[in-house]
Amino acid sequence: MVAERYEKELKIEIVSQFLKDHGFSEKEYIRTWTISNAEGKKEEMSRNILPFSSVFVDNNEKEIYIIEEKSSHFTVEEINKMENDILTFIQFLSNKESIKYNINLLLLCPLNAIDKTEEITNLLSFERSKYTCRKIILNTANAEFNQELAILPSFPISINSDFSREKVGELKERIKEVVDETIYQELLKEKDEINLEEILNHLTIEDDVQSE
Repeated sequence: MVAERYEKELKIEIVSQFLKDHGFSEKEYIRTWTISNAEGKKEEMSRNILPFSSVFVDNNEKEIYIIEEKSSHFTVEEINKMENDILTFIQFLSNKESIKYNINLLLLCPLNAIDKTEEITNLLSFERSKYTCRKIILNTANAEFNQELAILPSFPISINSDFSREKVGELKERIKEVVDETIYQELLKEKDEINLEEILNHLTIEDDVQSE
C-alpha cells in the first residue's frame, strides 16, 4: 500500500515536465558499431552509452539532466555506480563537445529520516563534488516540492506572488513594531511621495531624546 501511494506521488514527473517547459527533451544516446562474429561475418551492435531511464538534453545539445528517484535516500555505492556510468559516457565524447562539461545528475529522494542523519549528511556532501558531473539532490519530502526546483542552475527563478505578498505583510508588521508611527506611515507611501526630510527630522529628535 505504501509503495502504491508513493508511486502516485513521484516527483520525477514534476521535474521532467519542468525541464520540458524550459526547452529540454528526452533523449537516448545510442552508439552503433560493427564487429565480426565467430563466422567472420560483420554484425552491427548497438548500446545505450548513457543507461539512465530519464535523460533530458537542451535544444542546443549543450547541457544534460539525468533524473533518478527513490523512496528512500541514495547510498554512496549507488551514487558511485551512477558516476561510473556517466564517466563511461564522457569517454565517448570529444573535448569539443561542451555537453561533456555540463552534465547534471538530479537525485530525488526524501531527506527527513531522523534515524538516517549521518547517511543523509554523507549524501548531501556529494553536492560539493563537481568531479565527473554536477550532483543536485532535491528533497521529495518537502511539502512544497516546487520550491526545490529553484536551486536548479540555468533556469530563471519563479517567484510566487501570493507568497511574496505574505512576506511583505509580515515585514510591515515587524517594521511597525520597531519604528515610530510617523516613520511607519511615511514608509508606506509611494517612493515619489516619501518625505525623507520628515523622516530624518524625526530620527534626529529620537536620537536627542535617547542621548539625554
